[in-house]
Amino acid sequence: MNISLPRPRGPRRATPLEAFSRTEKVIAFCRVLLALVALSVVVVDPKQPSFRPDLAYFVLGGYLVFSLVLFFLVRGEYVAQERMGYLSAAADIVWVSVITLFTERGPSPFFLLHVFVISSVSVRWGLAAAIPVTILLALLYPATIMIAGRFVDDDLVFHRAHLVRPLYLLAVGYLLGYLGEHERRSKRKLGFLLDLTMPLRRSRTPFLALARLGRRTLTFFEADHGVLVLRDPESGRWFTWTAKRQGRRLRYSIRITEREPFPSGFCADTESFLANELRPGRETALCYDVRTGVMQRRPVDDPAGLPAMPAQALLMAPILIQRELRGRAVVARGSRRKFTRDDLEFLLVLVGQAAAAFEAVRLQEKAEEVAVLEERARIARDLHDGFIQALAGIDLRVEATKHLLQRDPGKVPKSLEDLHQAVDAGYREVRHYLTVLRSASRRADDLGSTLDRLAAEFAIRERLRVHMARPQHDPGLPASTAYELTQIVREALHNAVRHGQATQAVVKLAARPSHVYLVIRDNGRGFPGAPGVIDADGFLRPASAPWSIRERTAALGGSLRIWTEPGRGAEVSLFIPVTGSGGRPAAVARGQV
Repeated sequence: MNISLPRPRGPRRATPLEAFSRTEKVIAFCRVLLALVALSVVVVDPKQPSFRPDLAYFVLGGYLVFSLVLFFLVRGEYVAQERMGYLSAAADIVWVSVITLFTERGPSPFFLLHVFVISSVSVRWGLAAAIPVTILLALLYPATIMIAGRFVDDDLVFHRAHLVRPLYLLAVGYLLGYLGEHERRSKRKLGFLLDLTMPLRRSRTPFLALARLGRRTLTFFEADHGVLVLRDPESGRWFTWTAKRQGRRLRYSIRITEREPFPSGFCADTESFLANELRPGRETALCYDVRTGVMQRRPVDDPAGLPAMPAQALLMAPILIQRELRGRAVVARGSRRKFTRDDLEFLLVLVGQAAAAFEAVRLQEKAEEVAVLEERARIARDLHDGFIQALAGIDLRVEATKHLLQRDPGKVPKSLEDLHQAVDAGYREVRHYLTVLRSASRRADDLGSTLDRLAAEFAIRERLRVHMARPQHDPGLPASTAYELTQIVREALHNAVRHGQATQAVVKLAARPSHVYLVIRDNGRGFPGAPGVIDADGFLRPASAPWSIRERTAALGGSLRIWTEPGRGAEVSLFIPVTGSGGRPAAVARGQV
């Protein structure tokens, strides 16, 4: 499948480190300081300026005023950064050329002025801009002296220093430009990394996020082609995105294969490589193991392992997640311009950060899916323990009323009244459950009062005497934990009445700083003793426990044990760890009660 995406139009959004911040402000402040120093040196110097001293002082004062105006404009951010940079650089070139003309005699601030202009340009735009500006200044200096000496003042004589100074200036300009280029690249890299996950946050579509990231990567490396190979950990299939620059457009193609499309036999899975020699018969690559740090040059024995593209220089970085190969990223140039080791190192950092970001997004989506499934399971448990149980009770009373119509019609009104109360109780229970769903973050009643009401409800509705043993004070459990424990007690008492025909039950709750201990015991018939269901000590096999109680206990991170004996009832015991202040469960030994 081929997709062509145009280059985005409109103003480019600046990265965090390209914003109008300290760079222009520092340059503006240095310009003010330079103007003050130049004016002070000329005033203190006993020798007069080269010609027209009154005009020279006026020029130096004008440069100081110009520097102050720019400083206040930049400090207040009244103008755009790019426009201010270009205009101020052009103005600085004119100013220093004129000032140098007026300050030829005495201690001339020639180098101070010119070095400032070259430094400001190199900091802004690097070596590519510093070299032309340096050459321009080196040519303007002798040309200005020659023109002024011929048409303005005969005292301005062109001599040897006017040729030597530009040579020194060229050397200084190259050094400053080289340092500025290094600083600019470092800022570009840092800004790229800071803004790396922006496509992921903006788009919920993985393809669009990959397309934006691919375009920015090719632009950063000034590359013509790019290939991204990813393996889906669930299906095991390999997805290959190929990006090709065509004028102002990037053309993408996607291919899905069952096997890895580019298995590089000359490099291991944990190795990246840099290849600047891809001519037939001379293919070599510099392989770097990202795990051990070993670097060595090897011949490319199998060129078929490389992507099929017209490339003169190639970079490849493995995509490793938890030391497992998930794919490869390839950047290629069709020109003879070579890649450097610095490019390879940055591609490794870029791939590592992008892989971690994509994996985090994938895991977040999986976590959301699991959360939805857990919420559905919780709602299913709540409906089973509440509404469905109430419907089952109503159904039994309806059947009983049918039998009374035939045997004893005089008791039908009393049975209908009991049925009406059961329907009303079920209605109130459903409304309470809906209220809990709508206000899940609201703190519920304390656990002790809720358990007391539950015991009274079973005593009235099911004629089950429930003895409650609990702490006098509320243990202060989270609302979700208290709610789950209440539902566990409700389900256990329902099972004791419906399946065990119990008449009495004991509910015991004990709370400690690290855990909560809950026991529900009844005098019913117990659980059926099928072969393999109950062990020799009378404990029910975990898989045979009631699914609602079992899932709620697991959701709380606790352990569950059920003891039973035919004719002597059952005992359900839970051990629930309490969440500590750091938000993690306390260190408890699961399975011990």
